Amino acid sequence: MSTQTDVEKLKYPIGKFTPPTAYSVDEVKKAINQLEILPAYLEETIKGLSSGELLFCYREGSWNIKQIVHHLADSHLNFHIRLRLTLAEETPTIKPYDENVWAKFPDATNDDLSSSIHILKGVHARAVNLLNTLTEKDFQREYFHPEYNKKFNLFWLLNLYAWHGKHHVEQIKTALQHKY
Repeated sequence: MSTQTDVEKLKYPIGKFTPPTAYSVDEVKKAINQLEILPAYLEETIKGLSSGELLFCYREGSWNIKQIVHHLADSHLNFHIRLRLTLAEETPTIKPYDENVWAKFPDATNDDLSSSIHILKGVHARAVNLLNTLTEKDFQREYFHPEYNKKFNLFWLLNLYAWHGKHHVEQIKTALQHKY
């Protein structure tokens, strides 16, 4: 029987997201680099996996590897849209979505991961290009998240998604190790 600590370690193999306490150019560069390398890191992690291996989960009852890969594409598309909306509008309200429902759609359970990898490559190339042009003032721009009834700035968003990509790739590695 798994303890709560064991489940948390499987669920968050690199730990829960902890946003930086204050803006720094070094943190921005580090987070942008994480976004830039994510597609290749993910692609290398899933390279050569069989249909059976794509069904491995990182813990009992969790998403399987193919759902994680497709989720990354869905989620990072939303990241890119939130980034652009926040730069284009004054404190836009973003549209939440139910990632668990999306993870059950037929395209999120498909063995062909190439379209999601292509999405990540394109979205990250565009996002990195844009993020590298932003100023400290730009990173302070905010959007409103109605699900949390809270505003978040772009510095927070950048760091969240830098963590998010690595978090899910590590879940895939955990799934390959434990084979749930």
